[in-house]
Amino acid sequence: MFRALTTRRRVATRLFSSSRTSSGGICFATSSADAVVVAAETGLYGLDVLKTAKGFRRFVDEAISRSGELVSYISQLPPSMEVIRAMDEISDTVCSVIDSAELCRNTHPDREYVEEANKASMRINEYLHFLNTNNSLYTAIVKVEHGGALHTEEAQRAAHALRVDFENGGIHLSDEKLRRINKLKIEIAKLGKEFNENIILDPGSVDIFPASRIPKNIQHLCRTIYRPVPSDGSSKSWITRKEKGYRITTDSSTLSSILKWVSDAEVRKQSYMKGNSMPHANLDVLNKLINARHELAQIMEYKSYADFAIRPNMAGSPDVAMSFLLDLSKHVRCKADEEFNVIRECKRQYLNERNADLEPWDEAYFVGMVKSSAYSLDSSVIASYFSLSRCLEGLKMLVESLFGATFCQVPMMPGECWHPDVVKLSLHHPQEGGLGFMYLDLYSRKGKYSGCAHFAIRGGRLISKSEYQLPVVALVCDFIGSPGSLTSRLNHYEVETLFHEFGHALHSLLSRTDYQHFSGTRVVLDIAEIPSILFE
Repeated sequence: MFRALTTRRRVATRLFSSSRTSSGGICFATSSADAVVVAAETGLYGLDVLKTAKGFRRFVDEAISRSGELVSYISQLPPSMEVIRAMDEISDTVCSVIDSAELCRNTHPDREYVEEANKASMRINEYLHFLNTNNSLYTAIVKVEHGGALHTEEAQRAAHALRVDFENGGIHLSDEKLRRINKLKIEIAKLGKEFNENIILDPGSVDIFPASRIPKNIQHLCRTIYRPVPSDGSSKSWITRKEKGYRITTDSSTLSSILKWVSDAEVRKQSYMKGNSMPHANLDVLNKLINARHELAQIMEYKSYADFAIRPNMAGSPDVAMSFLLDLSKHVRCKADEEFNVIRECKRQYLNERNADLEPWDEAYFVGMVKSSAYSLDSSVIASYFSLSRCLEGLKMLVESLFGATFCQVPMMPGECWHPDVVKLSLHHPQEGGLGFMYLDLYSRKGKYSGCAHFAIRGGRLISKSEYQLPVVALVCDFIGSPGSLTSRLNHYEVETLFHEFGHALHSLLSRTDYQHFSGTRVVLDIAEIPSILFE
Protein backbone atom coordinates (compact mmCIF):
# COMPACT_ATOMS: atom_id res chain seq x y z
CA MET A 1 0.00 0.00 0.00
CA PHE A 2 2.59 2.54 1.10
CA ARG A 3 5.18 2.43 -1.65
CA ALA A 4 8.67 3.84 -1.67
CA LEU A 5 8.01 6.43 -4.36
CA THR A 6 11.40 7.81 -5.26
CA THR A 7 13.55 8.67 -8.22
CA ARG A 8 12.37 8.56 -11.78
CA ARG A 9 15.66 7.43 -12.87
CA ARG A 10 15.36 5.94 -12.43
CA VAL A 11 15.89 7.32 -11.47
CA ALA A 12 13.63 8.20 -11.23
CA THR A 13 11.41 10.56 -8.25
CA ARG A 14 12.03 11.09 -8.22
CA LEU A 15 16.79 22.35 -0.76
CA PHE A 16 22.21 27.67 1.90
CA SER A 17 23.68 29.64 -0.53
CA SER A 18 23.11 32.78 -2.48
CA SER A 19 21.09 32.34 -5.64
CA ARG A 20 23.43 32.75 -8.58
CA THR A 21 22.96 34.39 -11.95
CA SER A 22 25.47 35.37 -14.57
CA SER A 23 25.86 35.58 -18.30
CA GLY A 24 26.72 31.90 -18.43
CA GLY A 25 24.58 30.74 -15.54
CA ILE A 26 20.89 30.46 -14.86
CA CYS A 27 18.98 33.56 -15.87
CA PHE A 28 15.46 33.15 -14.53
CA ALA A 29 13.88 36.38 -13.33
CA THR A 30 13.78 36.94 -9.60
CA SER A 31 10.33 37.18 -8.08
CA SER A 32 9.74 40.66 -6.66
CA ALA A 33 7.67 39.14 -3.89
CA ASP A 34 10.72 37.19 -2.80
CA ALA A 35 13.34 39.88 -3.37
CA VAL A 36 14.29 40.10 0.29
CA VAL A 37 16.22 37.07 1.51
CA VAL A 38 14.65 35.66 4.64
CA ALA A 39 17.33 35.37 7.32
CA ALA A 40 15.63 32.71 9.44
CA GLU A 41 17.54 29.45 9.52
CA THR A 42 15.90 26.25 8.39
CA GLY A 43 17.03 22.75 7.49
CA LEU A 44 17.72 20.86 4.29
CA TYR A 45 14.90 21.32 1.71
CA GLY A 46 13.27 23.82 4.09
CA LEU A 47 12.60 21.09 6.68
CA ASP A 48 13.46 22.31 10.19
CA VAL A 49 14.14 18.76 11.33
CA LEU A 50 17.10 18.47 8.91
CA LYS A 51 19.30 21.25 10.31
CA THR A 52 21.94 18.59 10.95
CA ALA A 53 22.69 15.21 9.40
CA LYS A 54 21.48 13.45 12.54
CA GLY A 55 18.16 15.20 12.04
CA PHE A 56 17.27 12.31 9.74
CA ARG A 57 16.99 10.12 12.84
CA ARG A 58 14.39 12.44 14.38
CA PHE A 59 12.69 12.73 10.98
CA VAL A 60 12.12 8.97 10.95
CA ASP A 61 11.07 8.88 14.62
CA GLU A 62 8.48 11.61 14.08
CA ALA A 63 7.15 9.95 10.92
CA ILE A 64 6.73 6.61 12.70
CA SER A 65 5.08 8.30 15.69
CA ARG A 66 2.64 10.29 13.56
CA SER A 67 1.84 7.27 11.41
CA GLY A 68 1.17 5.21 14.53
CA GLU A 69 -1.34 7.81 15.72
CA LEU A 70 -3.08 7.73 12.36
CA VAL A 71 -3.23 3.91 12.33
CA SER A 72 -4.99 3.97 15.71
CA TYR A 73 -7.31 6.72 14.49
CA ILE A 74 -8.27 4.83 11.32
CA SER A 75 -9.01 1.61 13.21
CA GLN A 76 -11.75 3.48 15.14
CA LEU A 77 -13.37 5.17 12.13
CA PRO A 78 -16.54 3.99 10.39
CA PRO A 79 -16.33 3.58 6.60
CA SER A 80 -16.03 7.17 5.32
CA MET A 81 -14.04 9.63 3.21
CA GLU A 82 -11.97 10.33 6.33
CA VAL A 83 -10.45 6.84 6.14
CA ILE A 84 -8.96 7.65 2.71
CA ARG A 85 -7.77 11.08 3.86
CA ALA A 86 -6.02 9.63 6.92
CA MET A 87 -4.50 6.81 4.85
CA ASP A 88 -3.14 9.40 2.43
CA GLU A 89 -1.65 11.38 5.31
CA ILE A 90 0.24 8.27 6.41
CA SER A 91 1.52 7.88 2.86
CA ASP A 92 2.51 11.56 2.74
CA THR A 93 4.29 11.29 6.10
CA VAL A 94 6.45 8.29 5.20
CA CYS A 95 7.07 9.43 1.61
CA SER A 96 8.43 12.76 2.85
CA VAL A 97 11.19 10.83 4.65
CA ILE A 98 11.83 8.41 1.78
CA ASP A 99 11.96 11.10 -0.89
CA SER A 100 14.15 13.50 1.11
CA ALA A 101 16.56 10.70 2.00
CA GLU A 102 16.71 9.53 -1.63
CA LEU A 103 17.60 13.00 -2.93
CA CYS A 104 20.13 13.55 -0.13
CA ARG A 105 21.96 10.27 -0.58
CA ASN A 106 22.35 10.93 -4.30
CA THR A 107 23.42 14.58 -4.21
CA HIS A 108 24.72 15.78 -0.84
CA PRO A 109 28.50 16.47 -0.78
CA ASP A 110 28.72 15.87 2.99
CA ARG A 111 29.34 12.18 3.63
CA GLU A 112 27.69 12.34 7.06
CA TYR A 113 24.44 13.50 5.47
CA VAL A 114 24.63 10.71 2.89
CA GLU A 115 25.21 8.04 5.54
CA GLU A 116 22.40 9.33 7.77
CA ALA A 117 20.07 9.50 4.75
CA ASN A 118 20.93 5.87 3.93
CA LYS A 119 20.14 4.79 7.48
CA ALA A 120 16.89 6.77 7.46
CA SER A 121 15.88 5.20 4.16
CA MET A 122 16.43 1.68 5.48
CA ARG A 123 14.58 2.38 8.76
CA ILE A 124 11.54 3.90 7.08
CA ASN A 125 11.44 1.10 4.49
CA GLU A 126 11.38 -1.43 7.32
CA TYR A 127 8.48 0.49 8.86
CA LEU A 128 6.70 0.42 5.49
CA HIS A 129 6.55 -3.35 5.75
CA PHE A 130 4.77 -3.02 9.10
CA LEU A 131 2.21 -0.69 7.51
CA ASN A 132 1.75 -2.90 4.46
CA THR A 133 0.94 -5.91 6.65
CA ASN A 134 -1.33 -4.12 9.12
CA ASN A 135 -4.64 -5.96 9.18
CA SER A 136 -6.58 -3.14 10.81
CA LEU A 137 -5.67 -0.83 7.91
CA TYR A 138 -6.49 -3.50 5.35
CA THR A 139 -9.87 -4.20 6.99
CA ALA A 140 -10.65 -0.48 7.04
CA ILE A 141 -9.87 -0.05 3.36
CA VAL A 142 -11.91 -3.12 2.34
CA LYS A 143 -14.91 -1.85 4.27
CA VAL A 144 -14.66 1.68 2.87
CA GLU A 145 -14.27 0.46 -0.72
CA HIS A 146 -17.50 -1.49 -0.60
CA GLY A 147 -19.40 0.63 1.94
CA GLY A 148 -20.81 3.26 -0.43
CA ALA A 149 -19.33 6.09 1.62
CA LEU A 150 -16.94 7.45 -0.99
CA HIS A 151 -18.37 10.48 -2.79
CA THR A 152 -15.69 11.21 -5.37
CA GLU A 153 -14.20 9.21 -8.20
CA GLU A 154 -10.67 9.89 -6.95
CA ALA A 155 -11.53 8.59 -3.48
CA GLN A 156 -12.95 5.41 -5.03
CA ARG A 157 -9.81 4.98 -7.15
CA ALA A 158 -7.65 5.55 -4.07
CA ALA A 159 -9.52 2.90 -2.07
CA HIS A 160 -9.18 0.38 -4.90
CA ALA A 161 -5.48 1.14 -5.41
CA LEU A 162 -4.73 0.84 -1.69
CA ARG A 163 -6.55 -2.47 -1.38
CA VAL A 164 -4.70 -3.92 -4.39
CA ASP A 165 -1.39 -2.68 -2.98
CA PHE A 166 -2.12 -4.42 0.33
CA GLU A 167 -2.90 -7.67 -1.44
CA ASN A 168 0.19 -7.40 -3.65
CA GLY A 169 2.12 -7.14 -0.39
CA GLY A 170 0.87 -10.58 0.66
CA ILE A 171 -1.44 -9.58 3.48
CA HIS A 172 -3.67 -12.55 2.62
CA LEU A 173 -0.85 -15.09 3.26
CA SER A 174 0.05 -16.97 6.43
CA ASP A 175 2.04 -15.23 9.16
CA GLU A 176 5.10 -17.34 8.39
CA LYS A 177 5.07 -16.43 4.70
CA LEU A 178 4.38 -12.79 5.49
CA ARG A 179 7.39 -12.61 7.82
CA ARG A 180 9.57 -14.09 5.07
CA ILE A 181 8.19 -11.60 2.51
CA ASN A 182 9.02 -8.70 4.81
CA LYS A 183 12.59 -9.96 5.25
CA LEU A 184 12.98 -10.39 1.51
CA LYS A 185 11.68 -6.88 0.76
CA ILE A 186 14.10 -5.38 3.28
CA GLU A 187 16.93 -7.38 1.72
CA ILE A 188 15.92 -6.29 -1.79
CA ALA A 189 15.86 -2.63 -0.73
CA LYS A 190 19.32 -2.93 0.86
CA LEU A 191 20.75 -4.68 -2.21
CA GLY A 192 19.32 -2.02 -4.53
CA LYS A 193 20.94 0.75 -2.52
CA GLU A 194 24.22 -1.15 -2.35
CA PHE A 195 24.15 -1.60 -6.14
CA ASN A 196 23.71 2.14 -6.78
CA GLU A 197 26.23 3.08 -4.11
CA ASN A 198 28.87 0.82 -5.69
CA ILE A 199 28.39 2.54 -9.06
CA ILE A 200 28.99 5.96 -7.50
CA LEU A 201 31.98 4.90 -5.38
CA ASP A 202 33.74 2.64 -7.91
CA PRO A 203 32.95 3.59 -11.53
CA GLY A 204 36.31 2.29 -12.82
CA SER A 205 39.04 4.07 -14.77
CA VAL A 206 41.43 3.64 -17.70
CA ASP A 207 44.87 5.24 -18.04
CA ILE A 208 45.71 6.40 -21.57
CA PHE A 209 49.20 7.33 -22.84
CA PRO A 210 50.25 9.47 -24.59
CA ALA A 211 47.88 12.40 -23.95
CA SER A 212 47.52 13.05 -27.69
CA ARG A 213 45.19 10.02 -27.96
CA ILE A 214 42.44 12.02 -26.23
CA PRO A 215 40.82 14.82 -28.33
CA LYS A 216 41.21 18.32 -26.92
CA ASN A 217 37.46 18.92 -26.76
CA ILE A 218 37.01 16.22 -24.09
CA GLN A 219 40.31 16.43 -22.20
CA HIS A 220 38.54 18.44 -19.50
CA LEU A 221 36.59 15.26 -18.66
CA CYS A 222 39.79 13.40 -17.76
CA ARG A 223 42.45 13.73 -15.06
CA THR A 224 46.01 14.50 -16.11
CA ILE A 225 48.53 11.85 -15.06
CA TYR A 226 52.23 11.19 -15.70
CA ARG A 227 54.46 8.14 -15.93
CA PRO A 228 58.26 7.84 -16.09
CA VAL A 229 59.75 7.35 -19.55
CA PRO A 230 62.43 4.65 -19.97
CA SER A 231 65.97 5.89 -20.55
CA ASP A 232 66.92 6.42 -24.21
CA GLY A 233 70.60 5.71 -23.54
CA SER A 234 71.76 9.28 -24.20
CA SER A 235 74.31 11.12 -22.10
CA LYS A 236 71.42 12.79 -20.26
CA SER A 237 69.63 9.55 -19.43
CA TRP A 238 70.03 10.28 -15.72
CA ILE A 239 67.43 13.06 -16.10
CA THR A 240 64.01 11.70 -15.14
CA ARG A 241 61.56 12.18 -17.98
CA LYS A 242 57.81 11.91 -17.65
CA GLU A 243 55.13 11.27 -20.22
CA LYS A 244 51.75 12.98 -19.95
CA GLY A 245 48.56 10.96 -20.18
CA TYR A 246 44.93 11.00 -19.06
CA ARG A 247 42.92 8.92 -16.61
CA ILE A 248 39.39 8.34 -17.86
CA THR A 249 36.81 7.68 -15.16
CA THR A 250 34.34 5.36 -16.85
CA ASP A 251 31.11 6.62 -15.30
CA SER A 252 28.20 6.64 -17.74
CA SER A 253 28.43 10.32 -18.68
CA THR A 254 32.18 10.36 -19.36
CA LEU A 255 32.03 7.00 -21.13
CA SER A 256 29.35 8.32 -23.47
CA SER A 257 31.62 11.20 -24.51
CA ILE A 258 34.64 8.92 -24.99
CA LEU A 259 32.72 6.52 -27.23
CA LYS A 260 31.34 9.40 -29.27
CA TRP A 261 34.43 11.53 -29.79
CA VAL A 262 37.62 9.41 -29.56
CA SER A 263 38.91 8.18 -32.93
CA ASP A 264 41.37 5.72 -31.34
CA ALA A 265 39.50 2.39 -31.39
CA GLU A 266 41.68 0.87 -28.65
CA VAL A 267 40.87 3.74 -26.28
CA ARG A 268 37.17 3.28 -26.99
CA LYS A 269 37.44 -0.47 -26.46
CA GLN A 270 39.33 -0.21 -23.15
CA SER A 271 36.88 2.41 -21.88
CA TYR A 272 33.84 0.41 -23.00
CA MET A 273 35.09 -2.82 -21.42
CA LYS A 274 35.97 -1.14 -18.13
CA GLY A 275 32.81 0.98 -17.99
CA ASN A 276 30.59 -2.04 -18.57
CA SER A 277 32.34 -4.37 -16.12
CA MET A 278 32.67 -2.12 -13.07
CA PRO A 279 32.14 -2.25 -10.20
CA HIS A 280 32.98 -5.94 -9.80
CA ALA A 281 31.28 -5.98 -6.40
CA ASN A 282 27.91 -5.66 -8.16
CA LEU A 283 28.17 -9.15 -9.64
CA ASP A 284 27.59 -10.62 -6.19
CA VAL A 285 24.93 -8.00 -5.45
CA LEU A 286 23.05 -8.89 -8.65
CA ASN A 287 23.11 -12.60 -7.90
CA LYS A 288 21.69 -12.01 -4.43
CA LEU A 289 19.10 -9.59 -5.83
CA ILE A 290 17.93 -12.04 -8.50
CA ASN A 291 17.61 -14.84 -5.93
CA ALA A 292 15.73 -12.67 -3.44
CA ARG A 293 13.32 -11.39 -6.09
CA HIS A 294 12.69 -14.90 -7.41
CA GLU A 295 11.93 -16.24 -3.93
CA LEU A 296 9.58 -13.32 -3.30
CA ALA A 297 7.67 -14.03 -6.52
CA GLN A 298 7.42 -17.74 -5.68
CA ILE A 299 5.97 -17.06 -2.21
CA MET A 300 3.49 -14.64 -3.78
CA GLU A 301 2.50 -17.47 -6.16
CA TYR A 302 3.66 -15.76 -9.37
CA LYS A 303 5.47 -17.53 -12.21
CA SER A 304 8.36 -15.08 -12.09
CA TYR A 305 9.47 -11.79 -10.60
CA ALA A 306 8.67 -10.15 -13.95
CA ASP A 307 5.08 -11.35 -13.61
CA PHE A 308 4.92 -10.06 -10.02
CA ALA A 309 6.46 -6.66 -10.85
CA ILE A 310 4.42 -5.88 -13.96
CA ARG A 311 1.01 -7.02 -12.72
CA PRO A 312 0.02 -3.68 -11.06
CA ASN A 313 0.89 -1.72 -14.21
CA MET A 314 -1.18 -1.04 -17.32
CA ALA A 315 0.46 -3.85 -19.31
CA GLY A 316 -0.66 -6.34 -16.67
CA SER A 317 1.61 -9.24 -17.62
CA PRO A 318 5.05 -10.01 -19.13
CA ASP A 319 3.28 -11.62 -22.10
CA VAL A 320 1.67 -8.29 -23.03
CA ALA A 321 5.00 -6.48 -22.71
CA MET A 322 6.83 -9.12 -24.76
CA SER A 323 4.11 -9.11 -27.43
CA PHE A 324 4.46 -5.33 -27.73
CA LEU A 325 8.25 -5.57 -28.05
CA LEU A 326 8.13 -8.35 -30.64
CA ASP A 327 5.51 -6.52 -32.68
CA LEU A 328 7.57 -3.34 -32.54
CA SER A 329 10.66 -5.29 -33.56
CA LYS A 330 8.90 -6.55 -36.71
CA HIS A 331 8.06 -2.99 -37.72
CA VAL A 332 11.55 -1.57 -37.21
CA ARG A 333 13.77 -4.57 -38.06
CA CYS A 334 14.14 -3.75 -41.76
CA LYS A 335 15.05 -0.13 -41.11
CA ALA A 336 17.37 -1.08 -38.23
CA ASP A 337 19.25 -3.59 -40.43
CA GLU A 338 19.55 -0.96 -43.16
CA GLU A 339 21.01 1.58 -40.75
CA PHE A 340 23.36 -0.99 -39.24
CA ASN A 341 24.75 -1.77 -42.69
CA VAL A 342 25.28 1.93 -43.42
CA ILE A 343 27.21 2.40 -40.17
CA ARG A 344 29.29 -0.75 -40.74
CA GLU A 345 30.12 0.37 -44.29
CA CYS A 346 31.22 3.73 -42.90
CA LYS A 347 33.69 1.94 -40.63
CA ARG A 348 34.98 -0.24 -43.47
CA GLN A 349 35.61 2.77 -45.69
CA TYR A 350 37.22 4.68 -42.84
CA LEU A 351 39.65 1.80 -42.10
CA ASN A 352 39.88 0.62 -45.71
CA GLU A 353 39.09 -2.91 -44.48
CA ARG A 354 36.35 -4.69 -46.40
CA ASN A 355 35.64 -7.29 -43.70
CA ALA A 356 35.70 -5.08 -40.62
CA ASP A 357 32.83 -5.76 -38.21
CA LEU A 358 31.02 -3.18 -36.12
CA GLU A 359 31.92 -3.59 -32.45
CA PRO A 360 29.86 -2.30 -29.51
CA TRP A 361 32.41 0.46 -28.84
CA ASP A 362 32.20 1.59 -32.50
CA GLU A 363 28.52 2.44 -32.73
CA ALA A 364 28.42 5.95 -31.21
CA TYR A 365 31.58 7.09 -33.02
CA PHE A 366 30.53 5.95 -36.49
CA VAL A 367 26.91 7.03 -36.06
CA GLY A 368 28.33 10.50 -35.48
CA MET A 369 30.51 10.16 -38.56
CA VAL A 370 27.56 9.07 -40.72
CA LYS A 371 25.44 11.97 -39.51
CA SER A 372 28.30 14.38 -40.13
CA SER A 373 28.93 13.19 -43.70
CA ALA A 374 25.31 12.63 -44.73
CA TYR A 375 23.82 15.77 -43.23
CA SER A 376 26.87 18.06 -42.86
CA LEU A 377 26.22 17.80 -39.14
CA ASP A 378 28.90 19.02 -36.74
CA SER A 379 27.85 18.22 -33.17
CA SER A 380 30.28 20.73 -31.70
CA VAL A 381 28.72 23.50 -33.81
CA ILE A 382 25.25 22.43 -32.70
CA ALA A 383 26.39 22.47 -29.05
CA SER A 384 27.51 26.09 -29.46
CA TYR A 385 23.84 27.05 -29.77
CA PHE A 386 22.84 25.19 -26.62
CA SER A 387 24.45 26.84 -23.65
CA LEU A 388 22.73 25.61 -20.50
CA SER A 389 21.48 29.10 -19.67
CA ARG A 390 19.84 29.42 -23.11
CA CYS A 391 18.20 26.01 -22.75
CA LEU A 392 16.73 26.99 -19.40
CA GLU A 393 15.46 30.27 -20.83
CA GLY A 394 13.89 28.28 -23.67
CA LEU A 395 12.20 25.94 -21.20
CA LYS A 396 10.86 28.94 -19.31
CA MET A 397 9.41 30.41 -22.53
CA LEU A 398 7.81 27.08 -23.49
CA VAL A 399 6.17 26.64 -20.09
CA GLU A 400 4.74 30.16 -20.26
CA SER A 401 3.52 29.63 -23.84
CA LEU A 402 1.98 26.19 -23.23
CA PHE A 403 0.62 26.56 -19.70
CA GLY A 404 0.55 30.32 -18.99
CA ALA A 405 2.80 29.74 -15.97
CA THR A 406 6.09 31.47 -15.16
CA PHE A 407 9.23 30.33 -13.37
CA CYS A 408 10.95 32.79 -11.03
CA GLN A 409 14.15 32.25 -9.12
CA VAL A 410 13.58 32.65 -5.39
CA PRO A 411 16.10 32.96 -2.55
CA MET A 412 16.75 30.17 -0.10
CA MET A 413 17.00 30.34 3.65
CA PRO A 414 20.23 29.44 5.45
CA GLY A 415 20.44 25.65 5.72
CA GLU A 416 17.95 24.92 2.94
CA CYS A 417 20.48 24.15 0.20
CA TRP A 418 23.07 21.39 -0.09
CA HIS A 419 25.51 22.97 -2.58
CA PRO A 420 26.33 26.52 -3.76
CA ASP A 421 25.43 25.68 -7.40
CA VAL A 422 21.82 24.80 -6.53
CA VAL A 423 19.06 27.32 -7.25
CA LYS A 424 15.39 27.32 -6.35
CA LEU A 425 12.53 28.21 -8.71
CA SER A 426 8.90 28.99 -8.04
CA LEU A 427 6.22 28.16 -10.62
CA HIS A 428 3.33 30.64 -10.66
CA HIS A 429 0.13 31.02 -12.66
CA PRO A 430 -1.78 34.36 -12.80
CA GLN A 431 -5.14 32.72 -12.03
CA GLU A 432 -4.14 29.57 -10.13
CA GLY A 433 -1.46 31.20 -7.98
CA GLY A 434 1.57 29.26 -6.79
CA LEU A 435 1.98 25.84 -8.42
CA GLY A 436 5.05 24.52 -6.60
CA PHE A 437 8.82 24.70 -6.30
CA MET A 438 11.74 23.19 -8.19
CA TYR A 439 15.40 22.93 -7.14
CA LEU A 440 17.95 22.82 -9.95
CA ASP A 441 21.18 20.91 -9.27
CA LEU A 442 22.59 20.73 -12.78
CA TYR A 443 26.37 20.43 -12.61
CA SER A 444 28.58 17.38 -12.26
CA ARG A 445 30.66 16.87 -9.11
CA LYS A 446 32.38 14.00 -7.36
CA GLY A 447 30.10 11.63 -5.47
CA LYS A 448 26.92 13.02 -7.03
CA TYR A 449 24.29 11.00 -8.91
CA SER A 450 25.70 10.24 -12.35
CA GLY A 451 23.05 11.07 -14.88
CA CYS A 452 19.89 13.16 -15.06
CA ALA A 453 16.80 12.51 -12.96
CA HIS A 454 13.71 14.08 -11.47
CA PHE A 455 13.37 13.66 -7.70
CA ALA A 456 10.11 14.24 -5.85
CA ILE A 457 10.50 15.83 -2.42
CA ARG A 458 6.86 16.45 -1.62
CA GLY A 459 3.71 15.47 -3.45
CA GLY A 460 0.70 17.73 -3.89
CA ARG A 461 -2.51 17.03 -1.97
CA LEU A 462 -5.67 18.74 -0.77
CA ILE A 463 -5.28 19.50 2.93
CA SER A 464 -8.62 21.29 3.30
CA LYS A 465 -11.19 22.99 1.06
CA SER A 466 -9.06 26.14 1.05
CA GLU A 467 -5.52 24.78 1.42
CA TYR A 468 -3.41 22.77 -1.02
CA GLN A 469 0.00 21.27 -0.25
CA LEU A 470 2.20 22.46 -3.11
CA PRO A 471 4.55 19.93 -4.70
CA VAL A 472 8.33 20.31 -4.37
CA VAL A 473 10.74 18.59 -6.77
CA ALA A 474 14.41 18.61 -7.72
CA LEU A 475 15.91 18.36 -11.19
CA VAL A 476 19.34 16.73 -10.90
CA CYS A 477 21.78 16.57 -13.84
CA ASP A 478 25.52 16.05 -14.32
CA PHE A 479 26.40 18.63 -16.95
CA ILE A 480 30.03 19.70 -17.16
CA GLY A 481 30.86 23.17 -15.82
CA SER A 482 29.50 25.49 -13.15
CA PRO A 483 27.35 28.64 -13.07
CA GLY A 484 29.02 31.16 -15.35
CA SER A 485 31.23 28.55 -16.99
CA LEU A 486 31.77 28.80 -20.73
CA THR A 487 31.97 24.99 -20.95
CA SER A 488 28.31 24.58 -19.97
CA ARG A 489 27.18 23.75 -23.48
CA LEU A 490 24.98 20.76 -24.20
CA ASN A 491 25.07 18.35 -27.09
CA HIS A 492 21.78 17.39 -28.71
CA TYR A 493 21.35 14.25 -26.61
CA GLU A 494 21.89 16.26 -23.40
CA VAL A 495 19.28 18.80 -24.53
CA GLU A 496 16.81 15.97 -25.12
CA THR A 497 17.59 14.55 -21.68
CA LEU A 498 17.13 17.94 -20.01
CA PHE A 499 13.74 18.41 -21.69
CA HIS A 500 12.73 14.86 -20.77
CA GLU A 501 13.49 15.25 -17.06
CA PHE A 502 11.95 18.72 -17.09
CA GLY A 503 8.79 17.03 -18.40
CA HIS A 504 8.78 14.79 -15.32
CA ALA A 505 9.18 17.84 -13.09
CA LEU A 506 6.31 19.65 -14.81
CA HIS A 507 4.15 16.53 -14.42
CA SER A 508 4.67 16.79 -10.67
CA LEU A 509 4.28 20.58 -10.46
CA LEU A 510 1.18 20.90 -12.67
CA SER A 511 -0.61 17.86 -11.23
CA ARG A 512 -3.57 18.64 -8.97
CA THR A 513 -4.92 15.68 -6.99
CA ASP A 514 -6.87 15.35 -3.77
CA TYR A 515 -4.42 12.68 -2.61
CA GLN A 516 -0.64 12.68 -2.83
CA HIS A 517 -0.88 8.96 -3.59
CA PHE A 518 -1.68 10.02 -7.19
CA SER A 519 0.36 13.23 -7.32
CA GLY A 520 2.50 13.84 -10.41
CA THR A 521 4.75 10.92 -11.29
CA ARG A 522 3.20 8.76 -8.55
CA VAL A 523 1.34 6.80 -11.20
CA VAL A 524 1.77 3.32 -12.69
CA LEU A 525 5.24 3.06 -14.18
CA ASP A 526 4.23 2.37 -17.77
CA ILE A 527 2.36 5.67 -18.07
CA ALA A 528 4.76 7.81 -16.01
CA GLU A 529 7.05 8.39 -19.01
CA ILE A 530 4.36 9.77 -21.32
CA PRO A 531 4.38 13.43 -20.14
CA SER A 532 8.18 13.52 -20.16
CA ILE A 533 8.44 12.01 -23.64
CA LEU A 534 5.86 14.47 -24.98
CA PHE A 535 7.83 17.37 -23.53
CA GLU A 536 11.07 15.91 -24.91
